[in-house]
Amino acid sequence: MTLTNLITLTESSTGSSAVVSPVGASLMELTLSGNKVIEQAAAGRPELYAGVVMAPWSGRIASGKWIDESGTERTLSINEPARNNALHGLVYNKSFEVKKSAASSVELVIDIAPTDGYPHALRLAVSYELEDGQLYASFAVKNLSDTRAPFSIGFHPYFSTTWADAPLRLQVSAESVLELNENMIATGKAKVSDADKDLRASKALTEVKLDDDFTDLDFVHGIATTKLLTASGGGLEVWQEDVFKHTVIYTPDEFPTASGSTAAIAIEPSSSEVNEFNTKQDLLVLSPGETRSGSWGIRLVN
Repeated sequence: MTLTNLITLTESSTGSSAVVSPVGASLMELTLSGNKVIEQAAAGRPELYAGVVMAPWSGRIASGKWIDESGTERTLSINEPARNNALHGLVYNKSFEVKKSAASSVELVIDIAPTDGYPHALRLAVSYELEDGQLYASFAVKNLSDTRAPFSIGFHPYFSTTWADAPLRLQVSAESVLELNENMIATGKAKVSDADKDLRASKALTEVKLDDDFTDLDFVHGIATTKLLTASGGGLEVWQEDVFKHTVIYTPDEFPTASGSTAAIAIEPSSSEVNEFNTKQDLLVLSPGETRSGSWGIRLVN
């Protein structure tokens, strides 16, 4: 991840700021009401995918193979060789164009050109905005092709678990979790209670070790929320609109920053399940000229 041409957003009235990189439209750093909830990852660690946008597929495509609607087998480049997967799409390491910029907001745009592996042209816009001490994130994607285009999108922020004064608890409003094989490809779906991954009532972060795709989320008025709770019941919330049918949770052993390693958790709003071009589960399919959009955000609550 390059650390040049970074964009800093500020909302001085609330003590909030964000740092965004055009590479991958990455949310690299975030402070809300004086609390640094996202710390910038150390340079030279691309395998973390810290803060990146993942599109036009968000998860893993098994063996990089999928079959399009014409019946043609397509082959994507393998960038996770240990598991033989095509991982996290085509834009995570590409530079977006800054389309609009203000003190507290930015819109970045990239055109995805057709390739043999993904023969569709898309225009993807990603926006970040600070407002009232919260971060709002959104995307809009348009199919520029004359054929239907499969699409999924995810965001990969890592949240510091050391910003609060006391240990945090994780609450995920999901009824189900995907069953994964040794290559992290979905083989089925289980109830969280049967998989011993029921986080609906919250569990101490020190008790969880996860690299899991949660789904069948509890959407209330079209919004599902994942929470990092303090002892008082406040904390940090990651909310997502119902275009994001999945929340991927990843707890790395450590998270390297410029000032040393710290503890962090990735909470990833994602539209589709892993291997989505093959399973078609929750896959977005865009007709020629069609635009789809969605939003998610981050806030602190008392």
